[in-house]
Amino acid sequence: MAFVGDGLDRFARDNPDGTALSCGAVRITWSELLFSVDAVAQRLSRLTQPGGRVVLNLQDPASLVRGFFACARAGRVAVVTDPGWPAATTGDVLAAITPDLVVDDTAYAELEAITGSIDAGQSGPQDPPVYSDLFYAGFTSGSSGTPKGYVRSHGSWLESFKLSTRAFGMAGSARIVLPGRLTHSLHLYGAVCGLASGQEVVLMPRFDPRTVLAELGGAKSEAALYATPTQLHFLAEAARRTGPINAVRQVLASGAKWSDADRRALAAVFPQARLYEFYGASETSFITIAAPDDRVPAGSVGRAAEGVEIAIADPHRPAPPGHSGLIWVRSKLLFSRYICGASPTTRWRDGWLSVGDHGRLDADGFLYLTGRENRMIVTSGLNVYPEEIEAVLADHPAVAVAVAAGLPDPVRGERLEVVVQLTEPWDAAGTELMRYCRDRLAAGKWPRKIHFRDSLPLTAGGKPDIQKILADLPADGEEA
Repeated sequence: MAFVGDGLDRFARDNPDGTALSCGAVRITWSELLFSVDAVAQRLSRLTQPGGRVVLNLQDPASLVRGFFACARAGRVAVVTDPGWPAATTGDVLAAITPDLVVDDTAYAELEAITGSIDAGQSGPQDPPVYSDLFYAGFTSGSSGTPKGYVRSHGSWLESFKLSTRAFGMAGSARIVLPGRLTHSLHLYGAVCGLASGQEVVLMPRFDPRTVLAELGGAKSEAALYATPTQLHFLAEAARRTGPINAVRQVLASGAKWSDADRRALAAVFPQARLYEFYGASETSFITIAAPDDRVPAGSVGRAAEGVEIAIADPHRPAPPGHSGLIWVRSKLLFSRYICGASPTTRWRDGWLSVGDHGRLDADGFLYLTGRENRMIVTSGLNVYPEEIEAVLADHPAVAVAVAAGLPDPVRGERLEVVVQLTEPWDAAGTELMRYCRDRLAAGKWPRKIHFRDSLPLTAGGKPDIQKILADLPADGEEA
């Protein structure tokens, strides 16, 4: 493929009435998908310049997928923002990236409806993009509070698609089931990769374990499931009442370390499925893959994916097996640059990239993660910087000091909790500060618990002593 989505013409020609995309009661055939995508692509070509940034701020996931492919085929950059962001966050991002066009659900419906003289679905793009062109910008948390906007080229995702096909052995007839919002890069990747490969994609934007299991259990065809370890944990819990499902043939897990216990529980739920875990980042795509036949040692996230090189500590003089250090990666899958925000831990060196994770390789090439260079928390597959939560709480007049941290959690990987020292006693502090956070932070960044202390220990430099503060917290998240 020369660009993402160039196979839609062939799929629409070979299987015009087959289902390409479904979301709830909505069913879109391959011919309908191509017509819609080409209509919007041609409108975008009239409204914006090649390489222009088109913000897709869409609640409807089926519209987001069609708009994404329209941007890709038109040679524009699809900037996928989260409609759930607070207004201030959205404003900061739009100011930073200066988009050529902002498309919400109303604007998208108008773009799709205005066909006029558009010759949609007939001959593909008049001036198609090429392998090296930028086409997608997504966002991950930034330590300053403004999300980091990373941008990817067609080529980086095309190479990832090839890797997915080789590594996971996807059956062409398998439906791709995505139980989560497409603003999560895992689910967006699964949707785009599936459609770009000619597979039916099922969107389930609201994660409800029983609904997901009913969808998988009622399938007449094989299914492949993309999900975070947290989602898979709750699916296994819900399946205790529904029994095993044989239609699922692949499970692809990413976003956090998958526990051995949860993996075993899921194997009983989907007895015919091959279970894969992969480690990576929005900036790197795949780094390692733990395949079912690899006999992956406990605690490892697998071995380097095909075509990916890993070096520890120094890419030119790598540390020997068993020694921990900064993880460096080199491959054709890497992102191009940030378009807004920044990360002090993201570094380039002669084609090698590090995002600040630390780890070690054993003698057989298996990678073990040993920590991060910053305080970033990974909770339910979402990257969260505690500094952002602390900054929000520090703006409240009743808060003297706030420290946010991730505590080990068997389901979420880490759970976000906050320790607060108030300026004066306040009986309603717990309820009111939680509401304050919900009004100013995206849903995944809300603390699960706020603890209160009369005073917090400080370091010799006068800063909160985070290690001592964490040591004082109960392991189960309840108050001692």
